[in-house]
Amino acid sequence: MIRLPRPALAIFAGLVVVFASACGSSAATPGAGGTTGPAGVSAAPAGASSVAPGASQQPGPSFAGDPELVAKFPKQVDGQPVSNVTTARFSDYMSAFNTTPSAAASTKAEIDSLRTILAGIGLNLDSMVFGSATATVSGSSVGILALRVPGQDANKLVQNYAMIPNALSSGDTMSKETVGGKNVTVVKSATGTASTWMYANGDILWEVTTSNQDEAAAVFTALP
Repeated sequence: MIRLPRPALAIFAGLVVVFASACGSSAATPGAGGTTGPAGVSAAPAGASSVAPGASQQPGPSFAGDPELVAKFPKQVDGQPVSNVTTARFSDYMSAFNTTPSAAASTKAEIDSLRTILAGIGLNLDSMVFGSATATVSGSSVGILALRVPGQDANKLVQNYAMIPNALSSGDTMSKETVGGKNVTVVKSATGTASTWMYANGDILWEVTTSNQDEAAAVFTALP
């Protein structure tokens, strides 16, 4: 199970997972055959039941998706197939897991605040598309996240990362590195542990969710 970080309002180590704070917990990228659910729960693969006898199973959220972004995800990483490719309009994804009126109100407030911040750098939150997938590198699951800003330069997200509230924790640093043949931006803690690897290409910002540089390199090598 891949657990995404929990910051409230941020670009990418937080921006694509801002919905998680609305759920009150981390979200998870599902395992093979599963679907993502709220509060970090990975749903069971098809054919397996996690519902008690006599109980009804509620359907998870569904999204229209973005075929253009789907096509940009690599088919393989480190010789293994990439699975669980999911895309959705970002604002829809942020709101999808609200289970109470208070959670919905909190998410709306965050969306409105983020919309204003992004408008200040020339980006339209309502047109953004979120994507996620799972790669397997040396037997470990590695999350691949994407944020598409149609018609815009995704480098704007990296360049303005630090201005977003809660994007960085105290002591975090940002630096440029070459990883997997790509020019990436890495966020590291005060102890030097990497938490976020970002790579902008055209109108898509990619993030690899791992602290392991070799895993990140394998993914970036496979990205366009």
